[in-house]
Amino acid sequence: MPPPHTPSTHAQSPASPHTSPHTSRAPLLIVSDVDGTLIDERGQLPCTPVALRALLAALAAARGAPVLVALASSRTMRELTVLQRALGLYGPCIAEDGALLGVDVGRRGAVPFGVEQHDHIDVTDDPAWTAITNAGRRTLALQSFAVDSAALDRMMNDCSAFQHADVRRLGAAEWKSLGFRTPASVRRALAARHHSILLDPEVLDVDALNTLHDFTARQALQLRRGGRWLTLTAASGKGAALRALRHNARLDGVPPLIVAVGNEENDISLLAEADLRFVIRNPHRGPHESLASLPGAVVLSPEGPGGWIDMLNRLHLVAT
Repeated sequence: MPPPHTPSTHAQSPASPHTSPHTSRAPLLIVSDVDGTLIDERGQLPCTPVALRALLAALAAARGAPVLVALASSRTMRELTVLQRALGLYGPCIAEDGALLGVDVGRRGAVPFGVEQHDHIDVTDDPAWTAITNAGRRTLALQSFAVDSAALDRMMNDCSAFQHADVRRLGAAEWKSLGFRTPASVRRALAARHHSILLDPEVLDVDALNTLHDFTARQALQLRRGGRWLTLTAASGKGAALRALRHNARLDGVPPLIVAVGNEENDISLLAEADLRFVIRNPHRGPHESLASLPGAVVLSPEGPGGWIDMLNRLHLVAT
């Protein structure tokens, strides 16, 4: 297929602390935030899944090296693997805002673009990884970076000021705004959230928000915003999970060059840990200031998920 359309703006080459894209044809691991980055508030992609896979295959061909896409989100592991299956994009997942990392341990579903079927991501035999079999019909090795949600619940019982912000108490209309269409899908999502609690800050007044921030600081918990929602967890963020993935990941036996793309506060550590950093412009708000100020960060031209295609175009120009 022909190369993707070249954007009107001049392609930039962000600085890399690990590898220069001009001298390396290492595999690419694109680690992407989901909401506001890969999909918009209506759940729409920047193009069809078929077109997206074609663009990734074209990038792999131009680069002469494998390309794999990982998802990094405050969504649960189950939600991410279901989304991957719908998109036809199978790769590692960083779930619950960095609380959980999942990597395929079987060959099925772990094949990146641009390599033969026998090549896949390998992970070490580190005992921190535990194999499971019930994540989107795939066998994953999981690594946790946070306490379980039951422990978070016990902590939350000490601070009733923000109990009603817990999204587990939302009504049907609010859940539909999160992209869930049936009560069963809501129950599955709630059952799959093991290491974090999702909060809705819009139901809290200023005093309650201040109380929430004070409480989480005292409990050594992390509270990060991702779009409308706040994620409460003991994990230090998506960046720590990406660091563990970098330590273990091999594509075709070679450590990948890591590209990260995001749009919000909870993506700061993710982009900081990557080799190449791309920032999505939020509609009507522009790029998040802290993301745009990271060294070597490239602010993409279109707003919202359209920036994802701009990122692929820029990576394609670097590869040719």
